[in-house]
Amino acid sequence: MNGTTLRRRAACLLLTALILVGCTAGPSDPLFLGKSTISVGMHNDLPGVSLLDSYRRSGTDYLLEQMIEKELGIKSISPTEVSSADRIPKLVAGKVDMVVGSFSITAERMKDIDFVGPYLTTRQGFLVGPDGANVRFMSDLNGKRVCAWEGTTSEDALDQLRSANIDVLTVADAKGCVEALKGGQVSAISTDQTILYGLANLNTAAGFRVVPDLTIGAPQHYGIGLPKGHRSDCRRLKAIVKRYVESSTWIADVQISLPQIPAQDPGWINHYKPNSAAIDARSCRDTASA
Repeated sequence: MNGTTLRRRAACLLLTALILVGCTAGPSDPLFLGKSTISVGMHNDLPGVSLLDSYRRSGTDYLLEQMIEKELGIKSISPTEVSSADRIPKLVAGKVDMVVGSFSITAERMKDIDFVGPYLTTRQGFLVGPDGANVRFMSDLNGKRVCAWEGTTSEDALDQLRSANIDVLTVADAKGCVEALKGGQVSAISTDQTILYGLANLNTAAGFRVVPDLTIGAPQHYGIGLPKGHRSDCRRLKAIVKRYVESSTWIADVQISLPQIPAQDPGWINHYKPNSAAIDARSCRDTASA
């Protein structure tokens, strides 16, 4: 066998090996927002929704984030804590890639970021302590002080509180409102009912309770926040959220994380579960459709 033949045979063997390697090599890591690993912004202080306690996370938002990570086939680094006020600034600045943080979809926010959702709909309500046992109507809070925290209460809801002659104390976070209610500095806390039910469940010994059927403002539609400029990935996530909301997993996640909701509201699924049209109307858009 001459040298030319040997070289040809070696070349053929090399080509065959390259083809086999190409056929057996695994696919590249799946990407989302152009990355195989993303950072997620979440709250740390909302029991039932998004709580970090003794290095363990729990709540509806955490279960949703875990489902998204699995469905997309990506990884996320340990969640970054975000306050209600800094969710959009951190997304816009690129400090987080996604926010799952009881994030109400509004027309104003849609100008700066994209949303996927809603994955849950709630209303703004009231949480009272033992001294508020007789509170049933808005008039029962007339002349009293109610606590809210920055970035979570809509201006319309605040205006409604003030027009009812209610003094609003605004603090930095949920912990501040809980301490103010326990200390008697306020008569109630007002924010989304999902958050209030979680706080009530964690503070049963303190006599906290959500006032039934007392709500203000428009419905709050929770969405996942994404930076603009990734509409293909946004629509991909929308399809995942749609499947999730229509599944029994969504029901189980709420029952496990916020047991007081199904216990106190027999029609809770219809009240809290968005439909497909609502998700289409608010996902991956600059403005909500009618």
